[in-house]
Amino acid sequence: MGQSSSQPRRPQLGDQIASNRGAYYHHGIYVGDGMVIHLLPLAKQSNSSSPCQKCGHTPGLHGGIVKTCLDCFLDGHSLYIINPTNCKPPDEVVKTATEFFQGIRTFADYNFAFNNCEDFASFCKIGTKSSNQRKNFSYFWLFSCLDMGGEAELS
Repeated sequence: MGQSSSQPRRPQLGDQIASNRGAYYHHGIYVGDGMVIHLLPLAKQSNSSSPCQKCGHTPGLHGGIVKTCLDCFLDGHSLYIINPTNCKPPDEVVKTATEFFQGIRTFADYNFAFNNCEDFASFCKIGTKSSNQRKNFSYFWLFSCLDMGGEAELS
């Protein structure tokens, strides 16, 4: 995931940010004015909650690449600022995320194994899709299989 900081600093324009959701970290790009662009799994129709007063986001209703307020992105969880190496300039990071959000560029639908929120944020930030939590999950799965006497094939 790169280096992260839970220091109480506000995100800066173009920051890759994450929110600890327990079993995983949700990633996005801070685009200024309290707003975040991030990738969500495709939504299922839901009438379980009303839209956010700040940004209009309704959890469970919107999917794909979305733009929400920081509060909706965090969903009551802690904010982490990710500091990968070899980053693009902040204005280029914001431009890339915004082009995906506006549909000028396309990004595949959410898929944990091949195209998750961390892939989206890292692509915007450094120009390459990368998900350390997917790699960590793969290693965990591999070693769990080996510990249980199972077999795992590596290709």
